[in-house]
Amino acid sequence: QKNVCLTSWRIKVMDGNTAICVEGKRKDMKDLSWHSNAIMERIAHNQVKTSSGSIYLLQGNIDSASMRKEG
Repeated sequence: QKNVCLTSWRIKVMDGNTAICVEGKRKDMKDLSWHSNAIMERIAHNQVKTSSGSIYLLQGNIDSASMRKEG
């Protein structure tokens, strides 16, 4: 199981409003845009675990401006 570190992250609703994922830029891949699988649980205030078992470390604050733009 690997940890993925995202910056400039935001929460995104997945198909049919059945789940949410996180989307952001991966620090380990030259800020490549990335999104996770469905989030299953929140481990810490800045860590979530997905359906595939990956742990996402959310660095910095949520990108609320882009979330507001999308509604």
